[in-house]
Amino acid sequence: MNFIKINKVSKTEEVIEYLKNQILTRNLRPGEKLPVEEALAENMGVGRGTIREALRVLIHLGLIERNSSGTYVTESTTQAATHIEPYVYRDIIEVMEVRRVIEPALAEMATVRGDRVLIDRLGEELAEMRSKVEDPDSFLSHDHLFHDLISQAAGNYLFRNFLSSFEDLMSKNQEVVLKERFNHIMPKSLGFHERIYESINSGDKEGAFLYMKRHIDDVESEFAIIAKNEKGEG
Repeated sequence: MNFIKINKVSKTEEVIEYLKNQILTRNLRPGEKLPVEEALAENMGVGRGTIREALRVLIHLGLIERNSSGTYVTESTTQAATHIEPYVYRDIIEVMEVRRVIEPALAEMATVRGDRVLIDRLGEELAEMRSKVEDPDSFLSHDHLFHDLISQAAGNYLFRNFLSSFEDLMSKNQEVVLKERFNHIMPKSLGFHERIYESINSGDKEGAFLYMKRHIDDVESEFAIIAKNEKGEG
């Protein structure tokens, strides 16, 4: 079959949804072999890394499987698969593990290296977050920009490029936690962001590291609650 070209603005999630729909509507039939990653990426107009992330999620969903001869649509797909979202699986857990290691270090570096323009912009994004406490989508958008500015201020382009390679999954992680438990987590999230900004603004690199770590740990614990509930364990 021919595969559509994917708009790169929504890369991984759009690939996941497209392939999932093709499988569930039987355009991709049970037992059918998928093209290799390189061919699929070229066919759909995205990077190989995007395809790899999408396939990993679909494997977790039970929609495709891999063996020594390639990647295949599973012989039977359950109705439950249509209701399970990718964020309950290992990919997002791994994103959290990476964030816990890297983002506190970035906050520390931003304290030392960040110029006044970027730090002032960080304060502006924090002010926007304070003003959007009734609007999860806007709050999330400024949350994302806040973290991106810290990455810029840290001045390490290798870290920045590494984080951008799975930006879609990071955004999905933030979206899931905030939207699923917004009223519970928003005050905590805002408090952590205030302390992170205050530490960076005052040159307290230890504080910036500590509060970013506590923030990521808190997000991870909230995600664990959501994942547990989605799996019916709560």
